[in-house]
Amino acid sequence: MPPSTQELSLLINPLVPESVQHNNRVLSQLHSLTSFLLGLTAGILALQSVTGFVFYFLGTVFVSGLFHLVLLRRSRGLGAGVYFPGAGGEIAGLDERGWIAGGVRRAGAWRDVWVGGGVMGEALSGFILGWAGVGGVLR
Repeated sequence: MPPSTQELSLLINPLVPESVQHNNRVLSQLHSLTSFLLGLTAGILALQSVTGFVFYFLGTVFVSGLFHLVLLRRSRGLGAGVYFPGAGGEIAGLDERGWIAGGVRRAGAWRDVWVGGGVMGEALSGFILGWAGVGGVLR
């Protein structure tokens, strides 16, 4: 029985679970800190309603984009798949025989950077806490 693509990807380019947990923790801390700072800024600017959430969305996209650029530079163009498992940890770019064609890339690893790390969970609650706290103090 030939190995599955997930087994083959772990043999070719293994990801250590402790390293993946550390990377996810760092990403979560980055999103939490920046969202709280975005909330403080939105409170200082007295943004209200939809304008504040648009500010959060644009700020999160900007920070995720910068983080992705740093990952691209550190991985020499291979992308976030060097540091994050992506969708099931499978490698994209294998041909029908299981050979690597064009470089090792993990399918869906970019999603871990852009929407992972609690962007819509604890980071959003940190944004709202900073936004309402500073907005309430300044009024």
